[in-house]
Amino acid sequence: MDQRIQRGDPNRVEYPSRTRSGFSTSRVWWVCFAVSVVIHFLVVAIYPFFGNTVNVDEISFAFPNVSGRTQGIQVLRLVEVADPVASERPDDPEEIDDVDDPEPPMTPVPIEGTPDPELIPPPLSGAELLRPNLSNPILWEALTSGVLDITLEQREQLLIASALARWNDSAATSLAAEAAAMDWTYTDDDGKRWGVSPGRIHLGDITLPLPFGFGTAVGKRDEVNDLLWQWDELYRQGVRAEVAETWRDRAEAIRMRRDRERTAIQPDTSRVPR
Repeated sequence: MDQRIQRGDPNRVEYPSRTRSGFSTSRVWWVCFAVSVVIHFLVVAIYPFFGNTVNVDEISFAFPNVSGRTQGIQVLRLVEVADPVASERPDDPEEIDDVDDPEPPMTPVPIEGTPDPELIPPPLSGAELLRPNLSNPILWEALTSGVLDITLEQREQLLIASALARWNDSAATSLAAEAAAMDWTYTDDDGKRWGVSPGRIHLGDITLPLPFGFGTAVGKRDEVNDLLWQWDELYRQGVRAEVAETWRDRAEAIRMRRDRERTAIQPDTSRVPR
Protein backbone atom coordinates (compact mmCIF):
# COMPACT_ATOMS: atom_id res chain seq x y z
CA MET A 1 0.00 0.00 0.00
CA ASP A 2 1.50 3.30 -1.01
CA GLN A 3 1.44 5.71 1.93
CA ARG A 4 2.45 8.80 -0.09
CA ILE A 5 0.00 11.64 0.24
CA GLN A 6 -0.43 14.07 -2.53
CA ARG A 7 -1.53 17.56 -1.69
CA GLY A 8 -2.00 20.71 -3.66
CA ASP A 9 1.17 20.22 -5.78
CA PRO A 10 0.90 16.97 -7.75
CA ASN A 11 4.76 16.67 -7.89
CA ARG A 12 5.24 17.10 -4.11
CA VAL A 13 5.29 13.88 -2.09
CA GLU A 14 5.15 13.80 1.72
CA TYR A 15 5.69 10.80 3.98
CA PRO A 16 3.89 10.37 7.30
CA SER A 17 5.96 11.02 10.46
CA ARG A 18 7.39 8.06 12.34
CA THR A 19 7.89 7.76 16.12
CA ARG A 20 11.68 7.69 17.13
CA SER A 21 12.65 4.93 19.64
CA GLY A 22 15.90 3.44 21.20
CA PHE A 23 19.09 5.20 22.52
CA SER A 24 18.78 8.04 20.10
CA THR A 25 15.83 9.60 21.87
CA SER A 26 16.26 12.84 23.82
CA ARG A 27 14.92 11.29 27.00
CA VAL A 28 17.78 8.78 27.19
CA TRP A 29 20.38 11.56 26.69
CA TRP A 30 18.97 13.61 29.53
CA VAL A 31 18.95 10.62 31.91
CA CYS A 32 22.60 9.82 31.16
CA PHE A 33 23.62 13.41 31.76
CA ALA A 34 21.85 13.47 35.14
CA VAL A 35 23.51 10.21 36.25
CA SER A 36 26.98 11.55 35.28
CA VAL A 37 26.44 14.74 37.29
CA VAL A 38 25.36 12.73 40.38
CA ILE A 39 28.41 10.42 40.16
CA HIS A 40 30.86 13.33 39.90
CA PHE A 41 29.21 15.09 42.82
CA LEU A 42 29.50 11.97 44.99
CA VAL A 43 33.19 11.51 44.11
CA VAL A 44 33.98 15.11 45.00
CA ALA A 45 32.05 14.86 48.27
CA ILE A 46 33.61 11.54 49.42
CA TYR A 47 37.28 12.28 48.37
CA PRO A 48 38.25 14.30 51.54
CA PHE A 49 37.30 11.38 53.79
CA PHE A 50 39.52 8.89 51.94
CA GLY A 51 42.44 11.32 51.37
CA ASN A 52 43.47 11.43 55.08
CA THR A 53 44.07 7.66 55.23
CA VAL A 54 47.06 7.87 52.84
CA ASN A 55 50.45 8.38 54.67
CA VAL A 56 52.80 10.19 52.39
CA ASP A 57 55.87 9.65 54.61
CA GLU A 58 55.63 5.86 54.32
CA ILE A 59 55.67 5.95 50.56
CA SER A 60 59.05 4.91 49.23
CA PHE A 61 60.36 4.90 45.73
CA ALA A 62 62.96 2.51 44.42
CA PHE A 63 65.79 4.43 42.83
CA PRO A 64 67.34 2.76 39.82
CA ASN A 65 70.94 1.65 40.21
CA VAL A 66 71.69 1.77 36.53
CA SER A 67 72.65 5.21 35.34
CA GLY A 68 71.21 6.36 32.09
CA ARG A 69 68.89 8.74 30.51
CA THR A 70 65.32 8.30 31.74
CA GLN A 71 62.52 8.37 29.29
CA GLY A 72 59.86 10.36 31.09
CA ILE A 73 59.44 12.23 34.34
CA GLN A 74 62.04 11.52 37.01
CA VAL A 75 60.81 11.65 40.59
CA LEU A 76 63.33 12.85 43.17
CA ARG A 77 62.99 12.28 46.89
CA LEU A 78 63.92 15.34 48.91
CA VAL A 79 65.13 14.47 52.41
CA GLU A 80 65.45 17.22 54.97
CA VAL A 81 68.56 17.10 57.11
CA ALA A 82 69.56 19.05 60.15
CA ASP A 83 71.54 22.25 59.75
CA PRO A 84 75.31 21.67 59.84
CA VAL A 85 77.14 22.88 62.86
CA ALA A 86 78.52 26.31 62.13
CA SER A 87 82.29 26.08 62.44
CA GLU A 88 84.06 28.91 64.14
CA ARG A 89 86.41 30.99 61.99
CA PRO A 90 89.99 30.66 63.17
CA ASP A 91 91.85 33.72 64.24
CA ASP A 92 94.01 35.48 61.71
CA PRO A 93 97.67 34.57 62.00
CA GLU A 94 99.95 37.15 63.43
CA GLU A 95 102.02 39.09 60.96
CA ILE A 96 105.69 38.28 61.10
CA ASP A 97 107.99 41.24 60.68
CA ASP A 98 110.65 40.94 58.03
CA VAL A 99 114.07 40.63 59.52
CA ASP A 100 116.74 42.57 57.66
CA ASP A 101 119.72 40.36 57.13
CA PRO A 102 122.86 42.39 57.69
CA GLU A 103 125.23 42.30 54.76
CA PRO A 104 128.52 40.67 55.61
CA PRO A 105 131.47 43.04 55.47
CA MET A 106 133.55 42.74 52.32
CA THR A 107 137.01 42.35 53.73
CA PRO A 108 139.68 41.65 51.12
CA VAL A 109 141.62 38.51 51.75
CA PRO A 110 145.32 39.29 52.07
CA ILE A 111 147.49 37.38 49.63
CA GLU A 112 150.86 36.34 50.93
CA GLY A 113 153.81 36.25 48.61
CA THR A 114 153.70 36.88 44.88
CA PRO A 115 150.17 36.21 43.56
CA ASP A 116 149.55 34.19 40.44
CA PRO A 117 149.05 36.44 37.35
CA GLU A 118 145.74 34.68 36.70
CA LEU A 119 144.42 35.85 40.08
CA ILE A 120 145.28 39.49 39.52
CA PRO A 121 142.55 41.47 37.73
CA PRO A 122 143.68 43.21 34.57
CA PRO A 123 144.51 46.90 34.94
CA LEU A 124 142.05 49.50 33.80
CA SER A 125 142.45 50.83 30.29
CA GLY A 126 142.74 54.52 29.48
CA ALA A 127 139.10 54.71 28.40
CA GLU A 128 137.97 53.05 31.64
CA LEU A 129 140.03 55.47 33.69
CA LEU A 130 138.49 58.46 31.93
CA ARG A 131 134.96 57.07 31.97
CA PRO A 132 133.11 58.07 35.18
CA ASN A 133 131.70 55.19 37.20
CA LEU A 134 128.52 55.10 39.25
CA SER A 135 130.36 56.17 42.40
CA ASN A 136 131.37 59.46 40.82
CA PRO A 137 129.45 62.27 42.60
CA ILE A 138 129.29 64.29 39.40
CA LEU A 139 126.69 61.87 38.01
CA TRP A 140 124.40 62.38 41.01
CA GLU A 141 124.48 66.15 41.27
CA ALA A 142 121.16 67.93 40.78
CA LEU A 143 120.77 70.01 37.66
CA THR A 144 120.67 73.75 38.13
CA SER A 145 117.73 75.84 37.01
CA GLY A 146 119.87 77.51 34.33
CA VAL A 147 120.22 74.20 32.51
CA LEU A 148 116.53 73.34 32.64
CA ASP A 149 115.06 76.79 31.97
CA ILE A 150 116.10 77.24 28.34
CA THR A 151 114.06 78.50 25.45
CA LEU A 152 113.14 76.56 22.36
CA GLU A 153 115.59 78.59 20.28
CA GLN A 154 118.46 77.81 22.65
CA ARG A 155 117.55 74.14 22.59
CA GLU A 156 117.62 74.09 18.78
CA GLN A 157 120.99 75.86 18.81
CA LEU A 158 122.39 73.22 21.16
CA LEU A 159 121.10 70.44 18.91
CA ILE A 160 122.63 72.07 15.81
CA ALA A 161 125.94 72.65 17.60
CA SER A 162 126.12 69.02 18.74
CA ALA A 163 125.31 67.81 15.21
CA LEU A 164 128.05 70.03 13.72
CA ALA A 165 130.52 68.84 16.36
CA ARG A 166 129.80 65.21 15.49
CA TRP A 167 130.19 66.02 11.77
CA ASN A 168 133.53 67.77 12.40
CA ASP A 169 134.78 64.82 14.42
CA SER A 170 133.78 62.41 11.64
CA ALA A 171 135.46 64.58 8.97
CA ALA A 172 138.64 64.93 11.04
CA THR A 173 138.76 61.18 11.64
CA SER A 174 138.28 60.49 7.92
CA LEU A 175 141.02 62.96 6.92
CA ALA A 176 143.38 61.50 9.52
CA ALA A 177 142.75 58.00 8.15
CA GLU A 178 143.42 59.17 4.58
CA ALA A 179 146.64 60.94 5.65
CA ALA A 180 147.80 57.85 7.53
CA ALA A 181 147.22 55.74 4.40
CA MET A 182 149.47 58.09 2.36
CA ASP A 183 152.15 58.43 5.04
CA TRP A 184 155.24 56.45 3.96
CA THR A 185 157.57 57.48 6.75
CA TYR A 186 159.17 55.86 9.74
CA THR A 187 160.91 57.17 12.83
CA ASP A 188 164.31 55.90 13.88
CA ASP A 189 165.66 55.45 17.37
CA ASP A 190 166.90 59.03 17.46
CA GLY A 191 163.41 60.38 16.78
CA LYS A 192 164.21 61.42 13.21
CA ARG A 193 161.61 60.98 10.54
CA TRP A 194 162.42 59.54 7.13
CA GLY A 195 160.24 59.06 4.09
CA VAL A 196 157.50 60.74 2.10
CA SER A 197 154.20 62.09 3.41
CA PRO A 198 151.50 64.05 1.56
CA GLY A 199 153.21 67.26 0.36
CA ARG A 200 156.48 66.70 2.21
CA ILE A 201 159.78 64.84 2.05
CA HIS A 202 161.29 63.98 5.42
CA LEU A 203 165.07 63.61 5.57
CA GLY A 204 165.78 63.22 9.25
CA ASP A 205 165.70 66.69 10.76
CA ILE A 206 165.04 68.31 7.36
CA THR A 207 161.57 68.47 5.79
CA LEU A 208 161.18 69.63 2.19
CA PRO A 209 157.77 70.89 1.03
CA LEU A 210 156.22 69.58 -2.19
CA PRO A 211 155.90 70.68 -4.91
CA PHE A 212 158.96 72.85 -5.18
CA GLY A 213 160.45 74.65 -8.22
CA PHE A 214 163.91 75.92 -9.14
CA GLY A 215 164.25 79.45 -10.51
CA THR A 216 166.51 80.58 -13.40
CA ALA A 217 170.05 81.37 -12.48
CA VAL A 218 171.22 84.96 -12.70
CA GLY A 219 172.61 85.83 -16.20
CA LYS A 220 170.91 82.85 -17.89
CA ARG A 221 167.44 84.34 -18.27
CA ASP A 222 167.84 85.39 -21.98
CA GLU A 223 169.35 82.05 -22.94
CA VAL A 224 166.57 80.15 -21.23
CA ASN A 225 163.92 82.32 -22.90
CA ASP A 226 165.49 81.64 -26.34
CA LEU A 227 165.47 77.93 -25.69
CA LEU A 228 161.83 78.06 -24.63
CA TRP A 229 160.91 80.05 -27.79
CA GLN A 230 162.70 77.54 -30.01
CA TRP A 231 160.91 74.69 -28.27
CA ASP A 232 157.55 76.34 -28.70
CA GLU A 233 158.28 77.04 -32.39
CA LEU A 234 159.22 73.43 -33.03
CA TYR A 235 156.04 72.34 -31.35
CA ARG A 236 153.92 74.71 -33.46
CA GLN A 237 155.63 73.58 -36.70
CA GLY A 238 155.03 69.99 -35.83
CA VAL A 239 151.34 70.64 -35.21
CA ARG A 240 151.08 72.57 -38.50
CA ALA A 241 152.77 69.74 -40.45
CA GLU A 242 150.44 67.21 -38.90
CA VAL A 243 147.41 69.27 -39.96
CA ALA A 244 148.73 69.67 -43.53
CA GLU A 245 149.40 65.93 -43.78
CA THR A 246 145.89 65.27 -42.62
CA TRP A 247 144.45 67.63 -45.27
CA ARG A 248 146.58 65.96 -47.96
CA ASP A 249 145.36 62.51 -46.96
CA ARG A 250 141.76 63.68 -46.97
CA ALA A 251 142.08 65.26 -50.46
CA GLU A 252 143.64 62.07 -51.86
CA ALA A 253 140.83 60.00 -50.37
CA ILE A 254 138.17 62.27 -51.93
CA ARG A 255 139.86 62.08 -55.33
CA MET A 256 140.01 58.27 -55.25
CA ARG A 257 136.35 58.05 -54.24
CA ARG A 258 135.27 60.22 -57.18
CA ASP A 259 137.33 58.10 -59.61
CA ARG A 260 135.62 54.96 -58.37
CA GLU A 261 132.19 56.54 -58.80
CA ARG A 262 133.06 57.72 -62.32
CA THR A 263 134.26 54.25 -63.35
CA ALA A 264 131.16 52.58 -61.97
CA ILE A 265 128.79 54.65 -64.24
CA GLN A 266 127.93 52.77 -67.49
CA PRO A 267 128.54 54.73 -70.74
CA ASP A 268 125.50 55.90 -72.74
CA THR A 269 125.51 53.95 -76.07
CA SER A 270 122.23 55.37 -77.36
CA ARG A 271 123.75 58.63 -78.56
CA VAL A 272 124.02 59.20 -82.31
CA PRO A 273 127.37 60.62 -83.40
CA ARG A 274 127.18 63.97 -85.09
